[in-house]
Amino acid sequence: MIKAILIDDEEHSLATLQWKIEKFCPEVEIIGQFSDSEEGLTFLQEHTPDILFLDIEMPRLNGFEVLEAYGKEVLFDVIFTTAYDEFGIRAIKFSALDYLLKPIQNQELQAAIAKHKQKKAHHISPNQLDVLFSNIEEEKRGGRSPHIALSTKESIEFIRPEEIVACSSDSNYTNVFLLDGRKKLISRTLKDFEDLLKDYHFFRIHHSHLINLNYIREFIRADGGYIIMENKMNFPVSRSRREALLELFK
Repeated sequence: MIKAILIDDEEHSLATLQWKIEKFCPEVEIIGQFSDSEEGLTFLQEHTPDILFLDIEMPRLNGFEVLEAYGKEVLFDVIFTTAYDEFGIRAIKFSALDYLLKPIQNQELQAAIAKHKQKKAHHISPNQLDVLFSNIEEEKRGGRSPHIALSTKESIEFIRPEEIVACSSDSNYTNVFLLDGRKKLISRTLKDFEDLLKDYHFFRIHHSHLINLNYIREFIRADGGYIIMENKMNFPVSRSRREALLELFK
């Protein structure tokens, strides 16, 4: 059985999540649920779950503060829950952590549990947690670009958006081409990367390619149109995106 702890200050959300887990995820055993974040933290410090379902917006301690106050290595998965797409969601995405938007859908809950079971390591690395908190602070201040966690079976590497030259779709995976010449295959869709990088000068030039506009070297009009990047890679531009791309440089 997968042991879970639930922390959410809204009683109805807590009850709904409990019911959904019991009905749709029978492999999950709830060992504790709390509407008071401080009580939940105390229980968490004494009982290690496999998954912590953690609301973000709560009085006293919010979800991020619960993790900061935990004070030990996080040897469990965390799935954040929130009622709206607030600022913290971007920090969560950049850190390669999971979240569920309320009202939580049955299929999304089941998918989150399935993802947990497929993971090689069922915990959050200290670096991953540090990056989460750092990204939250950067986002609050409107400071420099955050770190993105590129998670593979072998490691989690933390880079900034400006270190990415381009991303190319590979079914449900994405090849990420880095400024230093390396390529990493990441278990995220190209749409995920498009959403993450939309505010950092990236543009979807093709259904299979997303590029960093800072590294465009040349646009070739022949052969339907394609882009040559500074690292000499080239990517086709789809007809539907060609006009929008050229508008960016007028």
